[in-house]
This record gives sequence, structure tokens and C-alpha cells, in this order.
Amino acid sequence: MKKRIILIGCILLIFLAGCGAESENKIEVQTEAAPAVEIMQVVPEEETVPEEPAGSEEASETVTESEPARKDGERFEDVIMLEGMEEPVKYEHARNDVIGVELDYEYETLARNSESDKERFISIYDDADNPENYLEVTYRPENIDTVTASISEELSKEYEIQTDQYELDKAGGCTRIYASAGADGAVMPELLQTVYIIPSGDGTVVAAAHYTIESAEGFGHRFDYMVNTLACF
Repeated sequence: MKKRIILIGCILLIFLAGCGAESENKIEVQTEAAPAVEIMQVVPEEETVPEEPAGSEEASETVTESEPARKDGERFEDVIMLEGMEEPVKYEHARNDVIGVELDYEYETLARNSESDKERFISIYDDADNPENYLEVTYRPENIDTVTASISEELSKEYEIQTDQYELDKAGGCTRIYASAGADGAVMPELLQTVYIIPSGDGTVVAAAHYTIESAEGFGHRFDYMVNTLACF
């Protein structure tokens, strides 16, 4: 009888030991942490913009299209202002390599008389041998101060003159002399002059506009526009 009790007790111990082991295994399974899953955040690459070389912006601003060089005798149209009104004009380009100047003149109203040492643009309505309305361009080897003093002295014999500094579009700064009143200041002369004295290298270019008092608003202003197109080289 005792053996049976001992045997039954052993069986119970084995059974209880097995259940305990199974419980521990279950607990271990339940308490075992799940493997960590690493989440990777995908960041889109930034779009890269190629950098411009330093100074490229400034260079683009300073690059301008230059005016095409005109050839001697080339004709074109332009617009000038006369007495507050726009007036279309037809120009011809004139170039003199000896004097070292080029300018544009109205070929419909002026005749070009070109010589090695000067250019003359004479009204087609005047006597070419004794014109009253014309623009004469010459070169003098003296500097601008010497030429200005010489021309001022000569004009003062017949005119009361006015002198100022003027800026031409292409030739730059120059001295301008108005001879628009008589030397005594009492009488207006019939023939007037506006003289532009322009430095050119070691010498001076002189552009002298001659016109009658009646044509001061016509030829006088037209000559002003012509001299403004003058360039020295």
C-alpha cells in the first residue's frame, strides 16, 4: 500500500513538474519582446541649381548691342524735331578719312561737296560758289584752346559772340560759339553762325554752321542735328 502511495506521489510530482515547465515556457514566449523594426525615412533629394560664375549677372547687364557701322554713302531714314513737331528726314552717311570724321546729312536738301581737307554740305537752293546756308567741317592741328581763341577773335570782328560748353551725342564734349548778333549789339546780321570746336586726338575738328536769319529755325536746327551725329576717329 505504501508503495502505491509513493508511486502515485511520484507520478503527481512528475505531472506537476511538467506543467510547471510548460507554464514557464508559455510565460517566456509571452514576455519575449518582438524584434524591433527599423523604420527608414526616405528624404527626397533637393534639386540642385547650377551656380552662375561670379560676375555673370553684371556681365549680362553690361553687354549691349552696338550700333552697326555705316558705310560712306549709306542712306537711311530718321526723325528730328522742328518747331515742336516731328519731321521724318532722309540721311546719307558721309565719311572723310583725311579729316577723321563721319556724320549724317539730309541728302534731299543738301549737296555734299567733299575735299581732302574739308567737307561742305550746301543747300540745294543756294549758289554753290557763294552759299548762305551750309555746314563746313575742317580739321586743324592746333589744340582746342588755341583754335577756340583764334575763331573767337575772328568772329568778334563782325559779331557779338556767346560761348558755352556742349555735349554731342557721339563726339562728346566740345566748345560751342554762337555768332548771332552784330558786333555793336544794335543790328541783327543777315548771316549767322554756330561753330562747334571738337577735340580730336592732338588736333581739333571745327564744324561751322552758316545760315541766314530767316532760316535759323530751319537750316540752323537741321545743322544742329547733323553735328550731333558727328564722330571723330
